[in-house]
Amino acid sequence: MIDKAVILAAGQGNRIARASQTPKPFLSLDGTPDGPCFIDWHIEQLAAIGVREIFLVGNQVTSKRPFKGPRGCRVHWILNPTDDLTTSGSGHSFWFALHSEHEILDGHARVVLMDADILYEPGVLHALGAPSRDGRSRTLVCGDYKESNEEVMVFGKDNRALTHGKGLLDTSAGKALLPGMTCYGEATGMVLWEPGDHALVRAATDWCIQYSTAKARSEHEDITQRLMLADRVSPSVFHELMFMECDSPEEYAHLTGEFFPKLRASLD
Repeated sequence: MIDKAVILAAGQGNRIARASQTPKPFLSLDGTPDGPCFIDWHIEQLAAIGVREIFLVGNQVTSKRPFKGPRGCRVHWILNPTDDLTTSGSGHSFWFALHSEHEILDGHARVVLMDADILYEPGVLHALGAPSRDGRSRTLVCGDYKESNEEVMVFGKDNRALTHGKGLLDTSAGKALLPGMTCYGEATGMVLWEPGDHALVRAATDWCIQYSTAKARSEHEDITQRLMLADRVSPSVFHELMFMECDSPEEYAHLTGEFFPKLRASLD
């Protein structure tokens, strides 16, 4: 299904982790000191579907913690060496991954790109990694979205994801404000790069880091947006599967107190 995975784990997560001094990718999912962390979850779920190599992009602190993949799955750290992480975005970390010695986008592998601070039911990986009928890359979309102008929505038509953004949805009617387009749902930040798009992804990433308005703070969504404009991304929409991104202390409390226990119980 998926050959390689790049997990962006260089963020400091100051809003959540400041009190404990624990980087967000290493925060316990059940709130206990010895509980599994986000990275543990990703490695376990990705290895279970046959991913052979996992690349963790970390900072000077996170990249010092070793992780070992199950048999048949290798885990590598790639360093984002930026001293001041307030000037470095997820697109910047992806750029370092692509310019490492690992040749991640080799024109042959199916490569998933994802943030570290998400928790999901394993079925979302099956939804993202299902065989592509047209060879286009895919962006994972939660179709059970909440109606909010604060969330990044994915818009398109004819099974093509053409743009994403905020404030482009009539929340009262649940309809896209873009003529002729449908709102597929909320972007999850998980993207599957198909082999035929690897050259485009490399070129778009290089451009974003060198020339975009945000420059080094470019996010990986900026890169995905350019592939959308080139009509090389289709939406992979899932429904009724558990998925959560964690950005605030309140969300972390919900994740440890309700979401993760429910998720773990559903898999037992």
